[in-house]
Amino acid sequence: TEKNLEKAFHWYQKAAEKDYIDAMFNLANGYYYGKGIERNLEKAFHWYQKAAETDHINAMHGLANYYYYGERTEKNLEKAFYWYQKSAEKGHIDAIFNLAACYRNGEGTERNLERAFYWHQIVVESNKTNSKNKVEFCNECKLPNTDYQWCQQCNTKRFQQDFSKWTSKNKFIDKFIQEAQINAKNSYEILEWIPYNNLSSIDYYTKGGFSEIHKAIWSDGPIFSWNFDKQQWNRQTCYEVILKKLNNSSSLNSEFLDEV
Repeated sequence: TEKNLEKAFHWYQKAAEKDYIDAMFNLANGYYYGKGIERNLEKAFHWYQKAAETDHINAMHGLANYYYYGERTEKNLEKAFYWYQKSAEKGHIDAIFNLAACYRNGEGTERNLERAFYWHQIVVESNKTNSKNKVEFCNECKLPNTDYQWCQQCNTKRFQQDFSKWTSKNKFIDKFIQEAQINAKNSYEILEWIPYNNLSSIDYYTKGGFSEIHKAIWSDGPIFSWNFDKQQWNRQTCYEVILKKLNNSSSLNSEFLDEV
């Protein structure tokens, strides 16, 4: 039969009003994207919420996004985290990635890098398992990504273009960081040199054998993906880092690296 979005919307609405879960989700999509009806984000939110409360995996992720971005509702990172987690536990791959980011950034929950890594690894393993059937391609070079939202080939070129824009003033350290960047298959493998003027709230923490250890806030924060629209790195801003003030910076030996 001929495609008719208005009729499809009509019947989704009839079924949704009788509590059919998939119809609720499809009705929410209709309102959100303006398919078969005038776009209405408030009504889309209502039906995403109804479907999410009946454990519809995609609706839970959609509702989480509403709360995360504050779209037609008050921004609420705790509720966003809650629904990302519910959807992630049912296997929604985007929700898993977003849940890892919440743990990594401390958004809606206490910051927990172990949990962030745990959920990120699930994304990595899922990409490996589904690589024959579902491959994510880079928007720029059109080749398969090496990880979720990560193209090693394109990002290597971006890092190389920036090599001249920073230096630790130590050739050994510069080379070490550069090699890590060009070989990074995902954002977790990146190393960066942090300029001191990008740090704030520097507090003494403890003392190591070769150094004093401080905590600080890195204003820019680490890279997690490339923003194709803005042509710049997406970063986790206001990120807590550990600093080491070397007692003898002219001697970088294996014992020092073990301590690091």
